[in-house]
Amino acid sequence: MSMPRTRNRSEDAARIRARRRAEGLLSIEAVLHRDEIAALDQMKARLGVASRSDVLRIVLAKVDQDAITPADAATLSQSAA
Repeated sequence: MSMPRTRNRSEDAARIRARRRAEGLLSIEAVLHRDEIAALDQMKARLGVASRSDVLRIVLAKVDQDAITPADAATLSQSAA
């Protein structure tokens, strides 16, 4: 009689990562201010989505990328000073 196979979390995580990659989803690491994280969490709760990643995907889908300019990026470096 064989022993029942126990779940291995690292194998489960590897399967999930492989499935996501097959779907074209990749992971990134983002460094955000705590206020930006709080804003993501508020949107996550309001929208009823599962993750901050879902919120970011929604925001990217809604924004007109051509409307974002280098001047917008400059405001980030000014606020970090």
